[in-house]
Amino acid sequence: MMVTTTCKYTYPIIATGIFVLFIAVIVMTGWLLHLEAIQSLLPGHISMHFNSAICFTLLSIAMLLYIKYRNRGGHRLTGVLSLIVFLVGAATFLQKMFHSDLGIDYLFLNNNNPYYPGRMSLLTAFCLALTAIGTFGISLSTNKYKTICQFLFHFVSVVAFIVLIGYLYNVPALYNLSYFTTMACHTAFALLLLSIAASLINPSLGITGIFTGTRMGNIMARRLFSQIVVAVLIIGYLRILSHRYHWLSADVGVALLIVSFILVSLFLIWKKATILNKLEINMEVAQENFRIGVESAPYALILSDETGRITQVNFQTEKLYGYTSEELLGNNIEMLIPKELHKHYRHDSDSFFTSPAVVSLGIDEEVYANTKHGAWFPVEIVLTPITTHNGIAVLAAITDITSRKANEAIIKNQVNELQLKNQELEHFNYIASHDLQEPLRTVANYIMLLEEDYPEQINDEIRMHLSTMNSAVSRMSQLVRSLLDFGRLGKNRKLSLTDCYSIITNVITDLNGLIKKTNAVITIADEMPVLYAYETEMRQLFQNLINNAIKFTDKDVAPHITVGCKKTKGFYEFYVSDNGIGIDPKYFNDIFHIFQRLNKNEDYEGYGIGLANCRKIAEMHGGEIWVESELGKGSTFKFKILNFKA
Repeated sequence: MMVTTTCKYTYPIIATGIFVLFIAVIVMTGWLLHLEAIQSLLPGHISMHFNSAICFTLLSIAMLLYIKYRNRGGHRLTGVLSLIVFLVGAATFLQKMFHSDLGIDYLFLNNNNPYYPGRMSLLTAFCLALTAIGTFGISLSTNKYKTICQFLFHFVSVVAFIVLIGYLYNVPALYNLSYFTTMACHTAFALLLLSIAASLINPSLGITGIFTGTRMGNIMARRLFSQIVVAVLIIGYLRILSHRYHWLSADVGVALLIVSFILVSLFLIWKKATILNKLEINMEVAQENFRIGVESAPYALILSDETGRITQVNFQTEKLYGYTSEELLGNNIEMLIPKELHKHYRHDSDSFFTSPAVVSLGIDEEVYANTKHGAWFPVEIVLTPITTHNGIAVLAAITDITSRKANEAIIKNQVNELQLKNQELEHFNYIASHDLQEPLRTVANYIMLLEEDYPEQINDEIRMHLSTMNSAVSRMSQLVRSLLDFGRLGKNRKLSLTDCYSIITNVITDLNGLIKKTNAVITIADEMPVLYAYETEMRQLFQNLINNAIKFTDKDVAPHITVGCKKTKGFYEFYVSDNGIGIDPKYFNDIFHIFQRLNKNEDYEGYGIGLANCRKIAEMHGGEIWVESELGKGSTFKFKILNFKA
């Protein structure tokens, strides 16, 4: 697997290395094939020598290896190749200084032989040696050595830039001090590219850090430098033309050069000063807006530094604690904390500044503050770290929650009372239901005894009355049982992973007799979800709705029922649609109340409690139930339940 550097300038560095390598290969090809046209970019000027091209090849490969394989030994190969280049550069100096004494001329080919590459100039050797030292040191872990290497690259860049200026303005003094110190144009260009690319490996160090940073100062420096360079190049070129063609006398030319530099510098400074002034105004506006926001906040805001010294407070702080701003500013924030809690505060403060992050206090634990007169009161605090020029500061937003605590206590008591009342009501419902069942059973039994013991005395009229009484007792018994079931609905509910498709198919199986009797057709239109729900209650909900859809259909019409579901934001929305008798819109709300019936018993059986159960089950799941219908055109019952997360 290839491991690359994390430097964000990886691709420009690689592109530069490949380009310099390409130049070196072209030059070596020119020497080996004796093609003078590609040995030198400028006719009549010195060419890059063969050993210089070899050094550029080695340095380019060394830099590419470091960038692409630094974590797989690439830095070691970089060091070896850089050391070879350094030795070649050093050997050039030794040959020049000790040629006759050491006899090491065999290390390099003779410059006077036109058929061989020749020896690089001392200036080229010096720059290549410095570049090799810098390339050798870029993989060192110490920033001190990396910084030294970075400035070696900067020095080489400056030298190469001066040589290129000499070629650009045709000033031989800048690139041709003597035969051995002449640097070829493409040599200087390759050195400039290579040194800049190498400095980008550690972009935050040295002068490179000024031009690669993202702060406003770095942006201004880049813009100002580029503009100054362009201005200087243009003015310098005009000055050289003036000198060569005698447009102006030497004194006038120098004077105009100085005036031009001053005017250009003044213009650039004016532009940058205008931008900086605008930025400062924006910063002052932001600071003023921050101050106004702090002052107008409805809760106490306190800004303090790492030592706990209060640097800014708002009016709500004075109102809450009873101190004036003069009494608070400059003092330690511990004056607002009860003495008994100082140790705990210092521990929390150390933890906060070790790992700055937004922290909320007083939500799951009791946190207290101290007024000027020593009174304690519960508070809720949000600590927010703020970066300033003096380091990390903390903005504390403090809310007095005395009233909220009192209200919470009242609500808690009311909830406890409500739970007790519900338990009492549930117990009463249970006892009353059972007590009501007993006399109903007694009446039913006596009716049965009368029919069995006195058959000869019971005529048709009495038998009809007894039958009516028995039916009334049965309905009353069923109502009492339904009331008991309604009161106990969801009492022992348990949230579990529930397959809605399985529930619906089981309900259809349970209603199989009614379905066959009425020729009902039930379709599951959508994919049913698997979710967390109260399985028993969900089964009862679907059973009530499907049973009603079958029951409330005209006698000569086969029921067609569709069950479906869709997922909405945070909910599942189910629907049960039928082709039944429909419901008048004015009764949409009434039908979900207990014992509310729209049809006569002789037409449709029921006790007016099924839909009330459905509403209770839907609300138990954090949702709701409603109906969409039109008389004679069927109904669609819809309900939503929360998408519970386990």
